Amino acid sequence: MAAPQHEHDRRGARQSRWTEPDPAAVSTRVEELSGLSKADFGRELAAFIATDNEARDPITAYAIRSPQLVRKARRLVPELVREPDRFLAAVPGSSNNAHARRVKQFRARADHEAQLLHRVLAGMIARRGHLMPEPSPRSRARRRLADEHPKRFLELVREEEATDNATAAQRVGEHRRASGEAVQQ
Repeated sequence: MAAPQHEHDRRGARQSRWTEPDPAAVSTRVEELSGLSKADFGRELAAFIATDNEARDPITAYAIRSPQLVRKARRLVPELVREPDRFLAAVPGSSNNAHARRVKQFRARADHEAQLLHRVLAGMIARRGHLMPEPSPRSRARRRLADEHPKRFLELVREEEATDNATAAQRVGEHRRASGEAVQQ
């Protein structure tokens, strides 16, 4: 018979054996990871995702899912899924089938991590009294466009801002003319 997973106190309530990692160690790991470049952070994130759940470092898990890094990690996960070979080192001597299984498992774990990161971010937003909208294909495409073609994306943003400013100036002018006409009457 298996050992009980929880300890009971005198009142009969179960006490979990789960302990939180040291907050100082987590903040140190957050600082280390936030100082990395996008490529280096991507490799760290890929190594974390590729590791079995039981072997994952809880301090790194808390750091990646921290408010300081959750957005950065969430933006990188789709790239990890799209191009896993860029982040995963090939295992020497493994067959193509073994590599394909490893990539499939990595993608499944990355999808799971993406769901966790989404929920962490939604929780952060909920603490401020708001609900996070579900991710739409348009917003994901907009984000990808910004990541893949930042110069063109900024050009489009500036064009749209200029159009909005011109429209606002036109409305202000119409409002002034209308209020000027009302004063003259």
